[in-house]
Amino acid sequence: MAANKKPYSPVAPYADLKRVEQEINAANTVEKIKQIVVKDGPKVGYKAFCYMLGGKMTPEAMKPDEACEAAAALEAAGNDDEAIEIYQRVLADHPDHPVAKEKVSG
Repeated sequence: MAANKKPYSPVAPYADLKRVEQEINAANTVEKIKQIVVKDGPKVGYKAFCYMLGGKMTPEAMKPDEACEAAAALEAAGNDDEAIEIYQRVLADHPDHPVAKEKVSG
């Protein structure tokens, strides 16, 4: 009997994970990556940092409910395209997430 795997959920809030992901994506040198690790590794957790750095997991996969809350705030501010992108990223890893599913299919 296979054990049910729980999704990894770091302690850091979605906003911090998203900020770190953006900084990783913008880094253009190994030195910059090292600086981000030193500055943010302890805040977001080294495991989460490694997942994002290795492209194995996104903030939306780690914190889908918080990601949907952030997307709803973007929608309320009139940023529908950004919100849909977040909902789609949630669905990529959580295809049955009820909020993201409704927003993308609706």
